[in-house]
Amino acid sequence: MKKFNMRDMFNPKYQEYIVGSSATGRHGVYLVFGEAAANEEREMTPGGHDEILFLMEGDALLINGGTQIPIAREEAVSFDPDESYTLVAQRDCRYVVAGTHITPHEH
Repeated sequence: MKKFNMRDMFNPKYQEYIVGSSATGRHGVYLVFGEAAANEEREMTPGGHDEILFLMEGDALLINGGTQIPIAREEAVSFDPDESYTLVAQRDCRYVVAGTHITPHEH
């Protein structure tokens, strides 16, 4: 077992807090914590991973082309590995993404 302080896991490239393979030493699963201010955008691009997004606080839209999917506080959505959405915060948001590698690969 390993214990992590999420605030120590900040990744400036993604502007999120990530517990991933560099922290765990394994490539099976990862956890992301993010915050987005109202009107801020975040890319939700699983890149070959299965992911579940859980919106802890706020309201947001997931946008892909002409598709807009509203998500509200305490709702979750599952992404297929080849899907890509832009999360647009309608109000200040806090979210968690849990993901897994469906096929082994290196980062």
